[in-house]
Amino acid sequence: MDLAVAIRAEQIRALYRQSPRVLWINVVIAALASAALSRSASWPSLSAWVALMGVIALLRVELMQRVQATPANTHAIDASGRWFVAGSLGAGAAWGLGILLFFEPRDAMSQIVLTFAIGGMTAAAAGTWASHPPAFWAYFVAAVGPLLVRTISLGDTAHIAMGSMLVAYTGGMARVVRTNHQTLTQAFRLSLENRELLEQLSASSANLEETNRTLEKRVIERTAALERQAEALRDAQRLEVVGRLAGGIAHDFNNLLTIVMTNVDILEETQRFDAAGGAAVEETLSAARRGADLIRQLLAFSRRQRIEPRVLDCNRVVSGMDRLLSRLVSERIEMRVSLYREPLRVVADPSQLEQVLVNLVANARDAMPEGGVLQISTELAPGLPSDPEATGEYALLRVEDDGAGMDAETLRRVFDPFFSTKAPGRGSGLGLATVHGIVQQNGGQVLVASELGRGSQFSVYLPLTDQPEKLRTEPPPPAQLAAPAQPAATILVAEDEPTLRSVIRRSLSRLGHRVLLAEDGARALQIAASHLEDIDLLITDVVMPNLSGAELARRLTSQRPGIGVLFISGYSWGESLPASDLTEGVAYLQKPFDTQALEAHVAELLSVKPGSSSSDG
Repeated sequence: MDLAVAIRAEQIRALYRQSPRVLWINVVIAALASAALSRSASWPSLSAWVALMGVIALLRVELMQRVQATPANTHAIDASGRWFVAGSLGAGAAWGLGILLFFEPRDAMSQIVLTFAIGGMTAAAAGTWASHPPAFWAYFVAAVGPLLVRTISLGDTAHIAMGSMLVAYTGGMARVVRTNHQTLTQAFRLSLENRELLEQLSASSANLEETNRTLEKRVIERTAALERQAEALRDAQRLEVVGRLAGGIAHDFNNLLTIVMTNVDILEETQRFDAAGGAAVEETLSAARRGADLIRQLLAFSRRQRIEPRVLDCNRVVSGMDRLLSRLVSERIEMRVSLYREPLRVVADPSQLEQVLVNLVANARDAMPEGGVLQISTELAPGLPSDPEATGEYALLRVEDDGAGMDAETLRRVFDPFFSTKAPGRGSGLGLATVHGIVQQNGGQVLVASELGRGSQFSVYLPLTDQPEKLRTEPPPPAQLAAPAQPAATILVAEDEPTLRSVIRRSLSRLGHRVLLAEDGARALQIAASHLEDIDLLITDVVMPNLSGAELARRLTSQRPGIGVLFISGYSWGESLPASDLTEGVAYLQKPFDTQALEAHVAELLSVKPGSSSSDG
């Protein structure tokens, strides 16, 4: 046998000396890709495609085992080479079929997954089958060819650029295969010419196999990472949509609750009720106030509630709430508090941090209906367990219980809004979602660990600060509930909710004021322009169509100096207007409010209005 024939035989034998597990990588990567493609393709077609990959791999493994058991001769070696090329062509064609079936022009995820998978597999093949280039090129052309044609055929700039990169990738692979093939051919030549170099050749082959295994592992790891990123992106998008919905619902419900509360106040003042009627009125007001609390949780979850962060000590917050938390849990629950020996200063909204603690303690209480131990502790954390790359120290607030615990499915959805395992009417499903929203809004992270029957542990991480602790800055104090008697005034009301406009008019008219109504800011300016007499006070919603309340107030105060302004809004007191805007003659009333609060704010503004003049009712 001449040297050239012997070298070709060694090249083909090198293909069959590889582990059969290499051939199953196609199936594994196809299965991972199918999991990522399940959002855009049907499971039956994906399953059939993966099954086809499995059949091809099975046939190739059977071929490999038969060849290894067959005595070597020139004719058998050449036939084995042709069969291996045919198997490579089949495996590549299966990937090409995947491109034809699952490469969606409008779905970037399917394009990324398939391109990444095929690129990784062909890169691996460049090293695995470099000893016999026809085997590599049969696989490469069958897999990459349909991807290249499909990409360029889309015709847009991005996909043409992508196709150009595939062409460049093909050139790079050609160079890699040629270099690897030349290296292996020379190694085979040296092995045949000088048997003394066999040991060195074996070492080179082992290194090459290790490189291939490393590359295959990286392909699998990157594919899995891509799948995790896709899942995280879907979760983030879903929470963003729900957050926007929650913010919109909160705004509308604040209007409705204001209507309920003010009308109930008017009924109490104008009607006499028996015991049952009085109880019904009180229950209505109590339900409205509970609704207002629920709205505040919605705003916190959707991050539409303005926060007032300051430097505070987590230890001080926990110790300051000890009495409240003791009343919150039942007598059958033993509450233990353990605080870190030094202050843990963070920048956060105190009210929100208190709400986080209350929600976590209430959740722990509900998990222990028969009693148990509730542990609240603070610690110093050197970093985030979920993010090894995070720098800096963190304050760790931990709430643990030894209650019922959670299964894997509940644990996965524990922070989902409106998800609750409690009986109907026992929970809104917003408590833990609100905790998650608040902690993230304050730059932290909340982690949970739980097992059925072994309790739950919630860990809140907030970044530490070296700034000194500061006194809390409170919003402007509310007006006194008892409104002093005032002369009749002319009041312009701009509110886009018609029923609320009517309620405000009814409340103010009862006091003898003259009320002008406008459905938005633009209409309010028209009414003010046509009203030749004085306007003593403007009551305006902050968020309205056509013209915002802030812009309406700016224009009207420039046209009528000295006019008082009362902003009303469903959001927190400073979300739309900075505190500096609440100067003399300007006030803020948050929805929902009752008639007493409205009348008190109106009376206070009219009393400080310079040069106020009364008008006829």
